Amino acid sequence: MRVRHNEELEVEEANVLPVMNIMFLLIPALLLAMEVASLAAIAVSPPKFAAAPSPKKEEEKKEEKPLKFKVFILDDGFRVTTASQQEGAEAGKEQDSTGPSIPLAKPSADASDYSRYNYDALEAKAKELKEIAKHETVVTISAENDIPMAVLINTMDAVRGSECKLLAIKEDEEIPPECLFFQPIVEAGAG
Repeated sequence: MRVRHNEELEVEEANVLPVMNIMFLLIPALLLAMEVASLAAIAVSPPKFAAAPSPKKEEEKKEEKPLKFKVFILDDGFRVTTASQQEGAEAGKEQDSTGPSIPLAKPSADASDYSRYNYDALEAKAKELKEIAKHETVVTISAENDIPMAVLINTMDAVRGSECKLLAIKEDEEIPPECLFFQPIVEAGAG
């Protein structure tokens, strides 16, 4: 018969000091990285509700007709409306909801290809409308339920203007003319 020897295995304690040193070095490095990281944000205003306007303000508003610029993002393009008249609709007819007023730039492209929308034509339309109503800065943007968020962001960028740089403007400075409609209001549902 064999004799079993009761040998105890030596278990060494784990040395966690190097791991702790790395963690203590990472904390200040991460804090420093957050200090220099710049975050971008898009300012979106909710729809505004107001009390009945005073008679003086009504007289002032009668002189300048509001533009009521709206962009609806559809699967097959953009529908642009202004002051209850859809662009491309027959004269005297408020809306023609059968199709978009700005069709897709790449109709055969896959739905996941965000560049299939014609952002350049939308920006050109926004420039044209800005020439008509120089004081307007608000645009209402709405989309169908299956429109990706990237398309909504690119639409906001197009109606704001590709040359618009609002981050460099200080509070008391005037908004540059290349900034078109830089105050978007996002509404639910298209139509």
